[in-house]
Amino acid sequence: MLTEIFDQIKNQWVRAKHQKKHPFRYFVLSTAGANSFPLARTVVLRNFDPQIMTFTIYTDLRSQKMADLHASKDVCLLFYDSKRLWQIQVVARLLQESSDPILYQQLPLPAQKDYTTTLAPGSEISNPEEIAYLDDKNFFVSLKFEAVSIESLKLKRPHHVRTRFDKESNWKGIFLVP
Repeated sequence: MLTEIFDQIKNQWVRAKHQKKHPFRYFVLSTAGANSFPLARTVVLRNFDPQIMTFTIYTDLRSQKMADLHASKDVCLLFYDSKRLWQIQVVARLLQESSDPILYQQLPLPAQKDYTTTLAPGSEISNPEEIAYLDDKNFFVSLKFEAVSIESLKLKRPHHVRTRFDKESNWKGIFLVP
């Protein structure tokens, strides 16, 4: 049963990278900044590799999450499916940071624009119409996180099912009290 659950989890992430409406496509990335305060934000799953258990997202090099990741490479990824009442929490570590120009060029033009603002994300402006863009520079970065531990919780009757899988034990699972 544990192997089946682990395979189901991986299968959902594989599906989420291709299905825009999959509930795991958008997930919460939590970091701890230099001031030790946790910060959480919604990000988009761009890739998942089930062989090496890595998750890829894109961001602006100047974003707060980048400053947080330079302070600590450890993160928490939280996925939730409200229809299946299924929560998956992943403890992960930043494995790779890449400003690949080929990957950037493969993005649709509106998505490329997101990484070319003259001001960094989070900068104060007085009006959304004030946002200006650069023509010849971008701040695109791809981030790859490697899973260290995965905890799954499915709410169901007669018993909720909570499991944990750790890289250290070669992803051998255990059941936990929900």
